[in-house]
Amino acid sequence: MFQVGGIFQVGTFIFSVISFLIVFFIIQRFAFKPLTRMLEQRRIHIETQISEAEKSREEAARLLAEQQRLLEEARKEARNLLDQARIRADEQAREIVQKAEEEAARILEESRQAIVRERDEALAAVTKRVAELSVELTTRLLRDHVTPEVHKDLMAEAENKLGELVC
Repeated sequence: MFQVGGIFQVGTFIFSVISFLIVFFIIQRFAFKPLTRMLEQRRIHIETQISEAEKSREEAARLLAEQQRLLEEARKEARNLLDQARIRADEQAREIVQKAEEEAARILEESRQAIVRERDEALAAVTKRVAELSVELTTRLLRDHVTPEVHKDLMAEAENKLGELVC
């Protein structure tokens, strides 16, 4: 074979190039294409996962916003319920105070009426007792000087005068 410069052999070079091309085509057919398909599938899988992760992140953000909105609504509702309960409690307290005041006024009026009634009864009892004592005293004083007819006239006149005093 030909040698150029001592180290280079053309036959070995051609054999090496042909061997390299055969090995290259074999590797390309049986290794690179499956490896390329596998890398492409891996790329598609990773892109799909990234896309799904982005969708999940967006969904999580949407759900978080929805949860915050619902939480705020629940807080507002709780505040409204507390305000309504406070208003109802205030109204009930006012009603209780008003009823107590009305009851106190009623009891006071009944007490006043009872006092007036008892005073009238006491006055009537005192008047009756005064009349009895007056009659008894007058009877003792006038027993010997008054006749039964004069006694009746005096009694009628005393009752009239006592009736005027009571009224």
